[in-house]
Amino acid sequence: SSPKPMHTLRRLSCVSRHVSSLRRFSTCVSARFRTLSNLQPAGLAQLGRFFSSKPKVEEKCNVTGGSGDEGVPNTHFRLSRIEHPLKLPKVWKNPTQNHIWEEEEIEKLMKSLPTHTPVTMSDKIMHFLVKKVLYNGFNWITGFNKENPSRRSCEWRLIILESVAGCPGMVAAGMRHFRSLRTLQRDYGWIHTLLEEAENERMHLIVCMKTFDVGIGTRIAVMLGQYVVVSFLAITYIINPKSLHRFVGYLEETASQTYFDLVKITNTPGTYLNRDWGDLKAPAVAKNYWRMKDDAMWVDVLKNLFADETNHRDVNHTFAGMKNDDPNPFVEKHLKDAYKAWQLESKDRTNSK
Repeated sequence: SSPKPMHTLRRLSCVSRHVSSLRRFSTCVSARFRTLSNLQPAGLAQLGRFFSSKPKVEEKCNVTGGSGDEGVPNTHFRLSRIEHPLKLPKVWKNPTQNHIWEEEEIEKLMKSLPTHTPVTMSDKIMHFLVKKVLYNGFNWITGFNKENPSRRSCEWRLIILESVAGCPGMVAAGMRHFRSLRTLQRDYGWIHTLLEEAENERMHLIVCMKTFDVGIGTRIAVMLGQYVVVSFLAITYIINPKSLHRFVGYLEETASQTYFDLVKITNTPGTYLNRDWGDLKAPAVAKNYWRMKDDAMWVDVLKNLFADETNHRDVNHTFAGMKNDDPNPFVEKHLKDAYKAWQLESKDRTNSK
């Protein structure tokens, strides 16, 4: 046979396969239309609304602050209707237990702001570095007016401050962790306190980020600052651990003073902070973390931030005066904090039933 008839047969076979495919597609479409024709008018209307309307945007998440826009849902799973695959409860809880401050405790702490007087040459160097160089330099860079600061200068200051404050505890805990492994010796309870401090400072940062807008300039400053700060902290801790704890103690003194001043200024009528922060409500993550009241305000958050910083101040000054193998005197305090938190959690579960 000639090549031309064979070529024609192959074309006919290809056309036949296409026709069969079109018949199957036609049958499928006919079945779909028969299904739609059997729907009641209400069902057709509901189907039309489904295809013509945008997805419903969930409410703003009171845990993460996330929300949807332009019809795109962006809600945290704990507020969604979808059940977690691991059957987890939809309640946020930080696994590291912090101290839950009572109002009486905070008021007592605000009556006095004790400071440490440098004794050794190392103390004097760290005191000068923090109180003269860093504190005054930071005030100048941020444009912070101690008498009547602007909202923007305070927001930038708190973001930078908390991003730095979360580094020392983690660096010191890591150093002691590796030292314990390297020397095959116990740590005597220091690591947990240092990790709790680092996590507490990180939560401070998260609370501030949920309240303030963080621009690209601030993010770049935080990233660059972390490289410098962590390097300095690590080298200092390797050479003289007590010097680093003294440095952090002085740093926390300035942080305590800053939050004390912010609370006072926010409650003073006529100031910028009273105008901008006077009616500002506390973010949900802060209420959950410190177990604050539902009607808590931002100034109440500042008070808890102040109380936390005073605790870090006292802890680091205490560590600076101890030997590296002395038992941690704050272990019992952590156990009491955990016990108190369990009691409050049990009470909440009972009230919710």
